[in-house]
Amino acid sequence: MKAQTITHLDKSNSEIFVSKGRPKHAIIRWEPRDYELSWGSQSFDGPHVVVIDPNGEYGVDLEVFFTTHKPLPDRQDYYVKRVSVRALQVTEDTCIVTEVKGQKEMDATVPAGAWIIQNPSGELYYNSNEEFEKRYRRQRPE
Repeated sequence: MKAQTITHLDKSNSEIFVSKGRPKHAIIRWEPRDYELSWGSQSFDGPHVVVIDPNGEYGVDLEVFFTTHKPLPDRQDYYVKRVSVRALQVTEDTCIVTEVKGQKEMDATVPAGAWIIQNPSGELYYNSNEEFEKRYRRQRPE
């Protein structure tokens, strides 16, 4: 049986979450690079941000990263996410494709129990349940 594909999240299929403020170590990488990750593959044709994570480095489009993160003034090359995201915990393996500025950046199969996350500008990515719980909490109603 083929896995379902999700291309976007909205209020009909997801909820709003906010970052818990976990710092990320990140630097700009100027050259093209492909990343083969346990959760999918990424490809960048030029400058991008590389997040140096204990679970492995991954890339983020420059504009996406600096629109969604702010620098920590007391720690060089460390940032925290500053925007709310939409998220959905999947109950079965689900495919996602991340596109940034009309170009495919990543495709992945999200395993059951993990979370699909969407930045405000529409990029999809995912976290394991354990990583998601470390990084995000439900937004409190206003």
